[in-house]
Amino acid sequence: MPGRDLLLVAHGSDRFIDAGAPVEAHAAALRATGLFGRVAVALLAGGPPPAEILASCPGPRVDVVPFFMEAGWFTAVAVPRALQLDGQVPPERSVRIVEPVGTHPALAAVIAARVARHAPEARRLLLIGHGSARRPGRRLALHDHADRLASLFERVEVALLEEPPFVPDALARLRGAPVATLGLFLGAGGHVREDVPALLAAAAADGALRDCGTIAEEPGLRSIVLDRVGLATDRVAGVPLEWPAGTPNTRRMEE
Repeated sequence: MPGRDLLLVAHGSDRFIDAGAPVEAHAAALRATGLFGRVAVALLAGGPPPAEILASCPGPRVDVVPFFMEAGWFTAVAVPRALQLDGQVPPERSVRIVEPVGTHPALAAVIAARVARHAPEARRLLLIGHGSARRPGRRLALHDHADRLASLFERVEVALLEEPPFVPDALARLRGAPVATLGLFLGAGGHVREDVPALLAAAAADGALRDCGTIAEEPGLRSIVLDRVGLATDRVAGVPLEWPAGTPNTRRMEE
């Protein structure tokens, strides 16, 4: 769509140069839809300055979608600061930062679809997120997603890396039936490559764990991106925002 550009902003990593690979793949797929004049990716770490990426978007309107799981410091402070949105945008240009991908209610359907493919026998589910040692105890998006998924499993628990409940404790409460684990991370940095695999390996002795990886590469995230910028249809490239077939709850997820 001439005159309208899309900028996906993700965390990235200074340690892993390909930490942004998942968001780059989504950008390529969204580029192929032809809905935007340009689709670009900016990383807060491990890439060119995001302000330079924004300046390279030629359209008079740029929709910025934070590729983050939570609405917090990164989306409210770090992203606008990195884009240098402090009054320097020309008046004839519109730059709009929308809500992050990870807080969209339809992410629960994306989670359900991944678990149905990778662990169809799982009766219990553990969602693993980041959390915050500085601000523990907050209600997070993954708690909302866990609530939405409760009707699909015998039990759904959440675990966090930086605050309780921690992964070993949550897994202990889920023992006794096949357990699917899924990381709610949108990049491929150290948490995904090192921290979560180590925690799951230490707890996998009884063979009941079904590791579903992370949500980062799920095609349904593209539908959420389009919905965030007001261009969503029921499906994008065949990916619906609805409960996958064969699950107990088949109602459409709507914001």
